[in-house]
Amino acid sequence: MNRLLALVLISIFFLQVKAQSPKYRVISIPVEKNGIKVRDAWLGGFDSPQFSTCDLNQDGIPDLFVFDRVGNKVYTYLGNGGAIDTMFTYAPQYEPLFPQGLNNWALIRDYNNDGIPDIFTHTGLGTMVYKGSISNGLIHFDIVSKVLKYFQAPFSTNIYSNIQDIPAFTDVNGDGDIDVLTYDIFGSTIGYYENQTVENIGNPAFATDSFRFSLVTTCWGKAAQNQSTNSEQLNIDTAAECQYGSGIGAPNGSGNQRHSGNSLYSVKDPVYNTVDVLNGNVGYDDLFFLRNNGAGNPNANVYEWDSIFPRCGYSMLMASYPAAYGLHLDNSVLDDILLSPNGYANYDNATYPARNVKNVMYYKNTGDTTCWYAYQNDSFLVHHMLDFGTNSKPVFYDFNGDGLLDMIVGNYGYFDSIKTPVPFIGTLAYYQNTGTTTQPEFTEITVDLDSFSKYNLLGISPAFGDLNGDGKPDMLVGDNYGNLYYFQNGGTGGVSSFSSMTSSSYFNIQAGQFSAPFIYDVNGDSLLDLVIGNINGTLSYYWNFGSRQVPRFNKDSVVRNFGHVNVTPYGNVSGFSQPFIFKDKTGTIKLLVGSQSGTVYAYNIDPATVSDTGTTFALLDSNYLRESVGQNSTISVADINNDGDLEYLMGTATGGIMMYSDSVWDPSILLAVQDLPSTKGQLFIYPNPTKDYFICAFENTAFINPQTEVYDLLGQQIPVQTTVNDGKVIANCPNLISGFYVVRITDSGKTYTGRILLCK
Repeated sequence: MNRLLALVLISIFFLQVKAQSPKYRVISIPVEKNGIKVRDAWLGGFDSPQFSTCDLNQDGIPDLFVFDRVGNKVYTYLGNGGAIDTMFTYAPQYEPLFPQGLNNWALIRDYNNDGIPDIFTHTGLGTMVYKGSISNGLIHFDIVSKVLKYFQAPFSTNIYSNIQDIPAFTDVNGDGDIDVLTYDIFGSTIGYYENQTVENIGNPAFATDSFRFSLVTTCWGKAAQNQSTNSEQLNIDTAAECQYGSGIGAPNGSGNQRHSGNSLYSVKDPVYNTVDVLNGNVGYDDLFFLRNNGAGNPNANVYEWDSIFPRCGYSMLMASYPAAYGLHLDNSVLDDILLSPNGYANYDNATYPARNVKNVMYYKNTGDTTCWYAYQNDSFLVHHMLDFGTNSKPVFYDFNGDGLLDMIVGNYGYFDSIKTPVPFIGTLAYYQNTGTTTQPEFTEITVDLDSFSKYNLLGISPAFGDLNGDGKPDMLVGDNYGNLYYFQNGGTGGVSSFSSMTSSSYFNIQAGQFSAPFIYDVNGDSLLDLVIGNINGTLSYYWNFGSRQVPRFNKDSVVRNFGHVNVTPYGNVSGFSQPFIFKDKTGTIKLLVGSQSGTVYAYNIDPATVSDTGTTFALLDSNYLRESVGQNSTISVADINNDGDLEYLMGTATGGIMMYSDSVWDPSILLAVQDLPSTKGQLFIYPNPTKDYFICAFENTAFINPQTEVYDLLGQQIPVQTTVNDGKVIANCPNLISGFYVVRITDSGKTYTGRILLCK
């Protein structure tokens, strides 16, 4: 009985592994815009990116780490030493090496001066730190401080950091270790927390890897933000003034309690070697430049503030909460500066809408102390990618009837400061597939298909299907208010046309805010039905009780809470479900659902039970792609190169698009053997540590017919599904528990072994 049970469990395991086979990023499909190839078309877009330089592959050339506050998404680039516009090459293979718990802000610093990147990121009301190390040639991160603290007798207290803020982690007093500048809880004055490592050399309690901070002052630079105006108060001297603002001396709630939301970036003055600060404020487009003529100790003194910096050139302005980041690209004293929004671009924070296009300004360090920075452009890296503002919603659809699947892309909207009262413009973009049946290629035709922006809609979610039986697919569009707009296809000769709206309230259907429709014959009666997602994370199923030529839907034909699907993350109030239904190779009808969490949920559907309100679909996977695209994922599925494997077209909160596939299009997305230091006779296993998969390779020799075995530390063999691609063994292990495993590969009469650490 036990042996039989074991066989059953192993069989179930293999079935689960097969259902959860890995999906691979696709980044090489050509995309052309205005006659120019888009270099990083499939990167995923930026909304509120944060920038840090580091050395990802330990080759001595600065690489780039980008973290976007919208969706908490990591992007990695390798430096190639080229010109500024092309000096970074997108390298997504390094993204899985970073911790998944990064949120709101994440900056790379090397706090222990070992040449390996460390991470400072937000946690609760403070800062968490990850220490970087090198394992098997790859960067690995471990938590070394769950929250930075300073000692204030008799207790240790968190170094406060508001969720909307970005502190400065820099050597303020010039002693070689990293100190902290961060705003207080009222957002009025800057606290200076001095690292005590150098001051206690020889004391084992103050080792290089320790974090011992002392609060030097709560009023660094003797400056405070004005409560009622966008200005700075200088020469704050007394303790009361420092805490409550000039002229206010009582803690009665009437003090200078500025709203939270401050970004800090420290600038080293090349002449006086003092630390100055660039300070962004939520709700304002400008940066304050706080010029300091004192040291980094209590004598620091901001003697001048500038709200239009630099005055000698193109000022640093970014709606409506800018943050500055240094980009150290050469041996100059001053960094170049990147400026980007530090807020949320869409409805999540409609009070302070932020730019979501042309939203990375690049200022080059001139070396001229009379005017340090010269403006270069407003789309650093962004112009190399497809970016549709915020919340892109791409769909595969053959628009011109040539048999090749094109892309139609909806969005929440592009930022437009002139448009009122909501500064966003929603559109549909059309990218035509100008490739072949086996080699797709996309060309931008228009970013405002049929002048769709004239309808003044936001949160545009398109779906296609022949709803009136005339042989031409029609278009349904959901929006942020939950309406459904019907566009009958008026095209001829196979080319679609949606130049006029047929109905602004299709059958008076209201399925919830941010309606995301999908058209499919769900119950198998040859009539197209509607499945609609919404902000709540659930689905509504409207079955068609009309005919092919005259569809009929109403409130009596709806199954609310369809299949009891709910993709709202635990503790959240919204889920942003977006459905896609298709029939897989086995004939099973699958339901995939994009979500606010950025992952894709997968279910099987039985057409015979879909109308039963008591039916609950079995959840196959809550992360079908084995990766999150950040936030607010949308999905469209097709085999666009006719190789029998599916491609997955993804929309993202950051406004770009991403592509995944069941097959490997781009081996470069996997860490190649040449990325790792070579050791003769060594079996390379990477990423290591890993989570859901690992890759095995032997020096520069391709495996021919490898037999792979995986054992736990008790010597028990563990069933793992493997494939061979490009001479490498790819093992899928999403269900293995955390711990060490031994990998043994036999090929051509030789046996190779290695060890892998799984961290779940």
